[in-house]
Amino acid sequence: MLLSEKNIIIGDQCLFSHTIWFRNADPHLIYDNITNKRINPTQSIYIGDHVWVGQEVAFLIKSFVTSGSIIGTKSVVTKLCYSNTINAGNPIKQVKENISWRGECVHNWDLEETNKYNYIPNNDFKYTYNQNEFLSPKAIEEKLDSLNTAQEKLEFIYDAIYCNKNKNRFAYFKDMPYDIPLPKYESKFKSLKFEEIDETKPQPTPPAPKPTPQPTPQELEIKSLKDKLSQKEKDINNLDINHKKALTSQELEIKSLKEALSKKEKDISSLEINYQKALNTKNHLSYKLGAALIKADKNWYKGGYFKFIFEVMRIKKEHRNRGQI
Repeated sequence: MLLSEKNIIIGDQCLFSHTIWFRNADPHLIYDNITNKRINPTQSIYIGDHVWVGQEVAFLIKSFVTSGSIIGTKSVVTKLCYSNTINAGNPIKQVKENISWRGECVHNWDLEETNKYNYIPNNDFKYTYNQNEFLSPKAIEEKLDSLNTAQEKLEFIYDAIYCNKNKNRFAYFKDMPYDIPLPKYESKFKSLKFEEIDETKPQPTPPAPKPTPQPTPQELEIKSLKDKLSQKEKDINNLDINHKKALTSQELEIKSLKEALSKKEKDISSLEINYQKALNTKNHLSYKLGAALIKADKNWYKGGYFKFIFEVMRIKKEHRNRGQI
């Protein structure tokens, strides 16, 4: 908000976030009760070059933010902020000095891009004070107040500020001379050429836009065939993808069946080994003698033990013939 015909002057290469507002005058008058003099006069706001302003910052009367500084989010600027400093708070306070900043945005950077900016071997945004180059806001205000017409003020702004490409024109540090005259500048505005437009005269009618050429029936047919061909290619591609998925599913099923078959073969092999061990045990001499003894004991009343003697002889003879004894 610009009030009471004062100024807001902003330098080059500044970076502003959203919801920034300027108030170079209080909405109502405040007086000193002893002197009856107003204590909140309207005053201009100055922002130097390469200033980074966070979101929701308020600039109040007599603010001067010099080149290379940073203003933190939600700050209320009420005074002079020195170059190459970080300032924040309500009211604003300096929180760090001897810094500089760059405008690259780090969003979506990978590690390689981040590491590339860990060190910058230049002094592009380091500012220095030079009394012969400094544009004092006080001197600018005095000059603007001395001019009577908007044309004169426009010429001064163009010649003294816009055409001044000095890097350190708004660089300022603590305890440096502030109330100094403006450096000399050349009058260049009058050499500019302007074209005056007489709004009372009818302006030439711009040529009517050329009608968009309509496609011929043959071109429409060709376009239709191309669209159908493109759709067929997409369908074929989808079929290939689905076919590959089906093959992959079948391959997984075959692999699963092979694994199950291999497990069954191992189980059968294990059963065969155990069965063979059981057969060997059953054909062993001790096993057969034990079985014969159990049978004789069960039939002792029928002469089982007597028959057992002959059974033992038969078993030994059978094993001897097999070569197992």
